[in-house]
Amino acid sequence: MDEDREKHVRAKGSDEVDWISKLPDCLLCEVLLNLPTKDVVKTSVLSRRWRNLWKHVPGLDLDNTDFQEFNTFLSFVDSFLDFNSESFLQKFILKYDCDDEYDPDIFLIGRWINTIVTRKVQHIDVLDDSYGSWEVQLPSSIYTCESLVSLKLCGLTLASPEFVSLPSLKVMDLIITKFADDMGLETLITKCPVLESLTIERSFCDEIEVLRVRSQSLLRFTHVADSDEGVVEDLVVSIDAPKLEYLRLSDHRVASFILNKPGKLVKADIDIVFNLSSVNKFNPDDLPKRTMIRNFLLGISTIKDMIIFSSTLEVIYDFSRCERLPLFRNLSVLCVEFYGYMWEMLPIFLESCPNLKTLVVKSASYQEKGENIILPGPRRFLSSLEYVKIERPLKGEAMEMKLVSYLLENSTILKKLTLCLDDSVKKEDSVILKELLAIPRLSTSSKVVVLG
Repeated sequence: MDEDREKHVRAKGSDEVDWISKLPDCLLCEVLLNLPTKDVVKTSVLSRRWRNLWKHVPGLDLDNTDFQEFNTFLSFVDSFLDFNSESFLQKFILKYDCDDEYDPDIFLIGRWINTIVTRKVQHIDVLDDSYGSWEVQLPSSIYTCESLVSLKLCGLTLASPEFVSLPSLKVMDLIITKFADDMGLETLITKCPVLESLTIERSFCDEIEVLRVRSQSLLRFTHVADSDEGVVEDLVVSIDAPKLEYLRLSDHRVASFILNKPGKLVKADIDIVFNLSSVNKFNPDDLPKRTMIRNFLLGISTIKDMIIFSSTLEVIYDFSRCERLPLFRNLSVLCVEFYGYMWEMLPIFLESCPNLKTLVVKSASYQEKGENIILPGPRRFLSSLEYVKIERPLKGEAMEMKLVSYLLENSTILKKLTLCLDDSVKKEDSVILKELLAIPRLSTSSKVVVLG
């Protein structure tokens, strides 16, 4: 490269850097707001102008593992909040683990919450990963932060709310969070007038026997809990949210799920068994349980897109032996997560989906549960199914072929069936391909695509 061209390249590069340096401080701070605080602080070495710019970024995103000593972490948070204390704070994200290093009884998180509330914080995300984290109770000031838009807490305890004023709160995620009393969570949810998204992940140490979710604004609700097969508890989740569009339930311990007027429900992700198991089996003579399951199925029968697990299908299969399933007339896309070869329930449920167009079959586990049962023939053809994808890698085993045969032989307008081959059979895929291609097809336009 000649000297003149080299100077031109250097000059061009300098000009490009200058565009960043010419940005006003307020805009640079907005850019830095999207970075973790440890990376923001590193920009202080760029030049004299950047030396103190990080202090003006309206947000803190920090992990105590970013520091060699826990006390240094505490001091940094204090210093950051003291600096420019009159300005608004957009976000406060904190993750810490103070096991064996700090006494949680005198931990400073309560004072920090009080401070950021006065600074009109918009987003709070605090994860306490300490062993005794539930001993730390957040101050009641968090209930009166009128600027708060999103609240995400993990491993903390919330005080009983005597007064709640959260007019801007749209997103609330409560992960393994405890409440001082049973009514605390219900009161908090009810008093958030614009709440749109609610996620609750429980460990059942929260001791809430009846969880009531009442909201006139809620659009998305997720309830996830650990499971303890064999433990029989009469736990209840009652949902009264007429605008609800998305529902995710992943819970094998709650006995009753109650949906009250879910008129706008569009999408659901369901992995529940109503506390039925090998120990506590479905009893057709239990009329209250039958009624509850029937009402729940009716409540989700208007959805268009659903993910369902075979554990739930097993309950539906048992239920269908004593009562007719409701029709899922709007269901267009269905994804089924199976454990092993528990495919015998699939035809029963598909018959209740008269307008289903897309079916995806996944496998959550290869572990077998009980004996393989031959897929029964349907009482009616699959007249609307157009696209099927089996994402579980096939090995060419008998039950796999039965599933493929069932879909090809009973789908009247099927356009495409996509399969995946397991790595262990790729060398023998020609044999499996011949078997697959030899399966009779009801739809003359159907195409089988095998992904290697």
